[in-house]
Amino acid sequence: MAVKVKRTSFQKLLNAMKKLTMEVNDNEILRRLETLMATSKEDLNQAVVRSLLENPLEFDPKSVPEPYAQYVRHFVYMVKRNKKKGLDVTFDADALDGKGAKKNSPAAKSSLEKKTPPKRKRA
Repeated sequence: MAVKVKRTSFQKLLNAMKKLTMEVNDNEILRRLETLMATSKEDLNQAVVRSLLENPLEFDPKSVPEPYAQYVRHFVYMVKRNKKKGLDVTFDADALDGKGAKKNSPAAKSSLEKKTPPKRKRA
């Protein structure tokens, strides 16, 4: 029987990226990261992920091994983009493990509101 490896650092990064998702390419990158997470034998370094979540704008993506660096760079891009739009870009590294989040929380409701496209006017 195969032993399933816990990938808490991957999950924290994935949850943080899901919180910032706004565009179609964000969803595609998340899907690729999930695939990489499922096939990878190792987890990301917890200290590195914590540092990334605490201060994403000053984080150096070169400190992450290469297959993951592109996802870290995209995460930093997402943070900059959302900050420019005036959206919340703060993360609690401990709360992003997926267990503490509740479905009816105000943050979950506001993230759902952000994802709905604007209504089109008909001619």
